[in-house]
Amino acid sequence: KIEEGERTSVVDFSFHAGMMKPEYLGEIPAIASLGVKSFKLFTTQPFKVDWEGVRSIVGEVSKVNGVTVVHAEDDEVISEWVRRVKEEEGRKDVLAHFDSRPAEAEGEAIRKLIEISEEMGGHIHIAHMTTTVGTVLVRDAKRRGISVTAETCPQYLVFTRRDIERLGPYLKMTPPLRTRDDVISLWKGLADGTIDMVVTDHAPGTREEKEVGWKDIWKAWGGIPGVETLLPIMLSEGVNKGRITPMKLVEVMCQRPAEVFGLYPRKGTLKEGSDGDLVIVDMKKEVTIRAGILHYKVGWTPYEGMKVVGYPEATIIRGKVVAESGEILAKPGYGRFVAMTR
Repeated sequence: KIEEGERTSVVDFSFHAGMMKPEYLGEIPAIASLGVKSFKLFTTQPFKVDWEGVRSIVGEVSKVNGVTVVHAEDDEVISEWVRRVKEEEGRKDVLAHFDSRPAEAEGEAIRKLIEISEEMGGHIHIAHMTTTVGTVLVRDAKRRGISVTAETCPQYLVFTRRDIERLGPYLKMTPPLRTRDDVISLWKGLADGTIDMVVTDHAPGTREEKEVGWKDIWKAWGGIPGVETLLPIMLSEGVNKGRITPMKLVEVMCQRPAEVFGLYPRKGTLKEGSDGDLVIVDMKKEVTIRAGILHYKVGWTPYEGMKVVGYPEATIIRGKVVAESGEILAKPGYGRFVAMTR
């Protein structure tokens, strides 16, 4: 994968070791020796690791000074709600998936993960956090000195259940979108440092994979494209609307991701010896997001028609301009693998 990335990528990159299971424990030291010290697991289907398995993985990852990234939804809660909504009620409508994955599933999983981190001392990172309850739990854990970090995504800062009624399967994702109150809590969590970073959870499906969900939401692909719209949305909805400061934006999109995943100070900052990565932005530029101006293979974006204020003008990696005015200038192969050194 490293070789393939360095052959095709125009930007520098690193990896998470995904789909972790207890049977892969013996491979953790070898993976870490390659410079990959982030290991992702799921606490619900279809890649579920039970709680004893989570403990064993966190323990082994800690031995290599790594971080365990967790998709945090409690499988017992999810299974019960899926049974009610899908089997008992027989629902296939676009809101059925939303209603089958309540906020309590995330809250219960995060509560258990905090207990494991406190018990074992291992660093646990909560992936794509979506709820008020999760934010409150992480805030309290940090105050108690527990080694827990968290992220959220633009979709959870912009969309709510009401948007699912409009866009249907195109907004099917896991965890699902939440309420306006949750959106407010997430923005507050970013502003006060509870939430360490904003990421994308980029997992696009084709239009065909999404469209089937209008008749049966359970058949639709779960996930959306998000890489290219991440910065414009955070500039517009975050900085220009006064929810976060420009320096907080740098912290949650550059500094903290690099620090948490062992890429700092080579990445995430501008210091002597750092790589010299920059994005030049026009904070006043107004753009209407359209799929036609993006570079996604799937040809659609859930933000279609959204007007943003603040847009990237140029991207510089290791001192070289790799993208400018919406055009990619670097050739595949310019990107380099960056080892995690935490």
